[in-house]
Amino acid sequence: MKHSIIFLLFFFVIVATNHAQKFITSGTVEYEVKTNIKKGLEGEDDMWSRALIDKIPAFTVNYYSYSFTDNKGLYKFDRTGDKQKISSWLTGVEEDNIWYNDYQAHKYSNLITIDNYNIVEGDEKKIKWKLSPSETTVIAGFNCRKASAILFDSVYVFAYYTEEIPISGGPMNMHGLPGLILGLTIPRLYSSWIATSLKLDVTTPVAPPVKGKKVTETFVINALKEYGKRWTGGDKFTNKLIWRTFL
Repeated sequence: MKHSIIFLLFFFVIVATNHAQKFITSGTVEYEVKTNIKKGLEGEDDMWSRALIDKIPAFTVNYYSYSFTDNKGLYKFDRTGDKQKISSWLTGVEEDNIWYNDYQAHKYSNLITIDNYNIVEGDEKKIKWKLSPSETTVIAGFNCRKASAILFDSVYVFAYYTEEIPISGGPMNMHGLPGLILGLTIPRLYSSWIATSLKLDVTTPVAPPVKGKKVTETFVINALKEYGKRWTGGDKFTNKLIWRTFL
């Protein structure tokens, strides 16, 4: 009888734990985003880059919040960890930018600040993920599996996602995995994203941005290219800025 009671208690604990994990549908994640900005300048032989590389720290560190509920996600800037002010051309940080995704409808809506507030809407681009289930790690207390993909024809992306939080989202417009992305690395941007804290089952308003003029993706890409021509050497960072904007 005693053994039966212990078995039943053990069984109900397992069921309760699995039930709690299965129904995590809302929460807020904080990501620490770290970029090696000096790496991005290495190999540049112009006077502007040589002068700049001695004046900046090796890394820029910024924090973003990602709120999710009802199979929708909202990712935006929260605060910087930098002690020194660094140009957004180097950090890739535009503090007013917002990434909104409706994963069920497969739609996105981004607020992008280029001289003004602009909203780009459209269908989520299909990401062809390659899963590596045997490669695992633990991030913020959650078991994660590795996946990889190639974006923009040549940009490798490595992600760690957890099936314990079954929402197909993560930083920016990253989507399409069977769980929430808690870790992300993009070597060509010398950048990594890592979840540092999670507040689960906390509902934060998640809605698409409304402040801005609706424009096309092509308009934004052309505007970024023109924007890069305003500074000597600015065109060298245009592609990276485009990648960061539409990831």
